[in-house]
Amino acid sequence: MDIDEFERTTQPKAKRSKLEPFHAQIFELKRKGYANWQIRDWLAANNVKVSQEAVRKFIKSRDDTTPPTVPTSEKVSTQEDLDKPNKEEKPKTTTGNPFAKANKTDGDIRRNQFEYNPTPDLTKIYGDNNDE
Repeated sequence: MDIDEFERTTQPKAKRSKLEPFHAQIFELKRKGYANWQIRDWLAANNVKVSQEAVRKFIKSRDDTTPPTVPTSEKVSTQEDLDKPNKEEKPKTTTGNPFAKANKTDGDIRRNQFEYNPTPDLTKIYGDNNDE
């Protein structure tokens, strides 16, 4: 069985958002300054019942420059894509200290300005108490 025959006999079962058919209209409304609750109301007028949160997540998961997702049989990569550096890589810290700067190379660790002192000086708190 080749892939063409498989595609003719089998329907894909992947879930798609019910907002996907309205992708262009949703982003057009956002560009015009409409709020998510207004978009939800517009969708409700078109018999699509979703929450404001669902609209927000839909918009967040897709940006305006990305066309609606259409399933493809394979992803085509060009040599240009492979040669591009990954810009999402962040420099890693050398220690587990969250206050250390990531770009420090000399191993100097910057400490938190609030250091814990387990034994406070009681004379500083209560004063010198020599009332005997």
